[in-house]
Amino acid sequence: MGRADTDDVQPLLHGVDGEKNGVVRLPIERTVVREPGNTKMRTAILVWLTLQNSIHTLLIRYSRARDIDEMFTSTVAVFMTEIVKLVMCLVLVMWEETPRKFLATIHAQVINQPGDTLKVCIPAMIYTIQNNLFYVAASHLDAATFMITSQMKIFTTAIFSVIILGRTLSRGQWAALLVLFVGVSLVQSQTSNTSGGQRDQSPFIGFSAVIVACCLSGFAGIYFEKILKGSAPVSLWMRNVQMSVFAIPASMIAVLVQDGEFVQSHGLLYGFDNIVWLTCFWYGIGGLSVAACIKYADNIAKNFATSVAILLSTIGSVWLFGFVPSMVFMLGAALVILSIFLYSNPLIFAQMLSPQKI
Repeated sequence: MGRADTDDVQPLLHGVDGEKNGVVRLPIERTVVREPGNTKMRTAILVWLTLQNSIHTLLIRYSRARDIDEMFTSTVAVFMTEIVKLVMCLVLVMWEETPRKFLATIHAQVINQPGDTLKVCIPAMIYTIQNNLFYVAASHLDAATFMITSQMKIFTTAIFSVIILGRTLSRGQWAALLVLFVGVSLVQSQTSNTSGGQRDQSPFIGFSAVIVACCLSGFAGIYFEKILKGSAPVSLWMRNVQMSVFAIPASMIAVLVQDGEFVQSHGLLYGFDNIVWLTCFWYGIGGLSVAACIKYADNIAKNFATSVAILLSTIGSVWLFGFVPSMVFMLGAALVILSIFLYSNPLIFAQMLSPQKI
């Protein structure tokens, strides 16, 4: 249903003598269209983001923590994930452009524009390294700790945005980053004081891998934003296709350098079972979740999804891996969740600190 907004006032008109004569206030009716479909879509995206984040974290941890004889190589998993991502993006490009224009679009935007495609070379290779580091982290950290410490990407992204893009953060945002740092430190302190005992896991290696991955993620994200400013508009799916041009060879090089001898003797898909394939597929559709989030969800929805995903990952770790969170861990997790909301809504923090006027 529409509603009338009577607060609008017609502008003043100048009379012949130069004086301003007010015009009668006329109500201007504005029709606000409520789209129940959009509300349902937002809700669906919110639920999807929550499940995608939490299930992805639990899957990658479970795939690496299982007590099995044939453990897959993480570099091959990253390579197969890039293949899955490319296939899905090509399907989406075909769906957007129709099959008849599909090949022409690929040729025009990927092959005929090498300069534009080359722009995504550095972030594509950085994301490949980051994904390999996340597998290392998941091999040494429980799912809840991995999920929480990976939120340090907010901190690194903010720092690189100041350094590279020259952005200015408010005091509330700096305070939120401090809260985030304290929260992650508390979570890491419990992880360092408890020995997991599963598959020779080392919390120090896991935490170091997360920190390096978050630094790479923050730099790549800001670099990607900077180089694409002023570029010709290209769909998100096509950008992912361009990135695959570099990500797939980079991930294959990682396989050959790190696990070349093992793959040569055991085969490329050694240890791949339904769980590993599901992990690769779930990892691949993570980029599609980002696209859906950009189109339908706002920052509040994204933050809520991340916060609920942290809680679900913790519950899943307790149920699947026997993880027992301490009070220090729960305090750190609460601070991380709080910092996520405070960073996106710095005015809330400012209002909390400002003296109330009576």
